[in-house]
Amino acid sequence: MSRKTDRNLSRAMGGGDSLRRLKKAVKQVAKSSDDKITIMLEQITSIQATKDASLTGDEDTKLLAVCKLGEWGEDGFEYLDIALNDDNPHIRTVAAGMLAYTRRLDAIQILKKYSGDNTESVRETVAYAIGWLQMYGENIPEGPYIPVSRENPTEILLESDTIPLRTSDTVVVINDYFTSPESIEYGITIKNEGSTPIHEVSVSILSYPSECLSPADSHTQSISEIDANDSGSLIFGFKIEDEFVEGEIITSVRFVDSNGDDLAAKAGNVFVRSIYNQFAPLEMRADEFIHLKSDMRQWNREHTVIAEANEIFGALHHILEGKNLYIFQKEDIERDNVFMGVIAGISKSLFSENNLAVTLTVVGTKGDKISKLRIDIFSDNNEIVHSAASDIYETILKDLDIVDMNGEQLLG
Repeated sequence: MSRKTDRNLSRAMGGGDSLRRLKKAVKQVAKSSDDKITIMLEQITSIQATKDASLTGDEDTKLLAVCKLGEWGEDGFEYLDIALNDDNPHIRTVAAGMLAYTRRLDAIQILKKYSGDNTESVRETVAYAIGWLQMYGENIPEGPYIPVSRENPTEILLESDTIPLRTSDTVVVINDYFTSPESIEYGITIKNEGSTPIHEVSVSILSYPSECLSPADSHTQSISEIDANDSGSLIFGFKIEDEFVEGEIITSVRFVDSNGDDLAAKAGNVFVRSIYNQFAPLEMRADEFIHLKSDMRQWNREHTVIAEANEIFGALHHILEGKNLYIFQKEDIERDNVFMGVIAGISKSLFSENNLAVTLTVVGTKGDKISKLRIDIFSDNNEIVHSAASDIYETILKDLDIVDMNGEQLLG
């Protein structure tokens, strides 16, 4: 949108207040330093990362992610639609502006649902975006995005007897997930820590990484009643459709209290990741791997951890086998009071011909509680290497109950 176009349309619509409010909202991101913005941008380079950040990031990250969603065109429509339900009016304002940025006429049907937003700046930006698209938008392509049927989003933002605007502090939500080679089971437990029962507890899946998972159950499940100081649990099943699963599962929990009021619980979200479960051990000799790895994508990272090197090395065989890796190399040496151990394993995807290999090297002075750990990942799938390294490192920290020099610790 050129400045001239903005001015002309703004004048035609009776002023530039909505445009100025949109610019003010976008400036929230600019408050961050250039370094911080660079870091945030590095974290949301893919469409899935952008979608996740638009739902789960802090305010600055959300705003930046919503801005980037506009660059993805139709692929960002669903999440811009969801962003227009955000509690923060700045984010809703930017989401409306980004729908206009796509220049797609089918964005108008999304925007019209939010013309009754309870914040003036959002209403004005929605009206401005609709007007701009009607004048300058491009024709609807084949197969336009159709908004998912859900409760009227306008009612979510306005006072209503049926849509909860208040959040309960006495209903606690606990999320977890379990993986197998074929599926992920997402479990959610609702604990009623209040003094009276709650009724009509409804749990809905708002978002999940749809490019690698498909739902095996309904998106919404319910529990008729949960007594005071009691809990209820539900499980949502997802079929794994790819060798690499990573993303956020976002849920909402609503219920009716003893006064008949509709309330919401703080449902939060769960980051799910499943990689090694979708691979099987691949028997191979070390010399065969030397020839194979030249055609694979390689990535490595190093960590300083608070533990003796030989203690870490002693646990790595069990950890790699638990990741479905066939161990084709394991050797250690101690010289001049310095211990070094190397262990490597490889596996093959259950979904493709891709291979995944891990080499772990640990070095440290004997008796010293500080060691160096290097993780080398080799894969035919270049999208998997960073997450595969993170997964194996987190498992090492958790299984050994150790910390790295940055204070990171994962306890079971």
